[in-house]
Amino acid sequence: MDLIKLAEDSIPIVRSTPAFIPIKMNAERKTAAAELIQDPEAAATAVHRAVELLLGNQVRNWEPESIWLGLGDHGISVPSTNQDKISAINTLLVYPAFYWEVNAFEDTALAFNNEVVIPDALQEASPAQLSWAVYEAEILMQGTGQDPEFDYEPAKYTAVSLHREGFLLAPELLVFSQRELDRLTRGHQDLIPELKKRWEGLDKDKLDTVEFLENPIDVQLAQLSAVQLYVRERAERYRADLARLYA
Repeated sequence: MDLIKLAEDSIPIVRSTPAFIPIKMNAERKTAAAELIQDPEAAATAVHRAVELLLGNQVRNWEPESIWLGLGDHGISVPSTNQDKISAINTLLVYPAFYWEVNAFEDTALAFNNEVVIPDALQEASPAQLSWAVYEAEILMQGTGQDPEFDYEPAKYTAVSLHREGFLLAPELLVFSQRELDRLTRGHQDLIPELKKRWEGLDKDKLDTVEFLENPIDVQLAQLSAVQLYVRERAERYRADLARLYA
């Protein structure tokens, strides 16, 4: 999947903010919205947009309990994973601490990847999960006309996550952490130029067909490919979920 094309197609949808009051929808669209809100595997953006269509965009400033009660009036019970998604996006849109505060960064990343967020607990997100969260958040931010940069805390957190999994080169979506990753890396710096060259030369649309060897460069390429394939899988679900609301 072309991730740039998906972002270009999605930003207008995200930018077209629902009305302050609920949107009048036909029965089919209401059913799709209700099903998405109750599906723990649904993309965070689609879940949040479904809520705004049913309740109006004022939910961005509601207390969580008021949102759950409002959805309850529609006969909708929200699973805990989707409660976390809704709360994470409300926070991102109103106060995007995701870009500078490590706890918000971690909690949002986990929520966007269907994980239950446990407040005040360390739940380290993987490089693949961080990549998807950064991508989905970027579309949301561009939809509001914002393009924030990542500060030190998210960069350091991401570098540690990458380092623990043995990455030398940050995936494209996590490039903001490369400087911090370089500081953590001990040895093997000589591999990076060749690694970059090999990675740039791979056909990203055919990564699932590539067979990697058991050597240092190929091991790194396999890790980068796994992240890319995960993001592609999440992107397919994201597109399908939004399509259910805007078919």
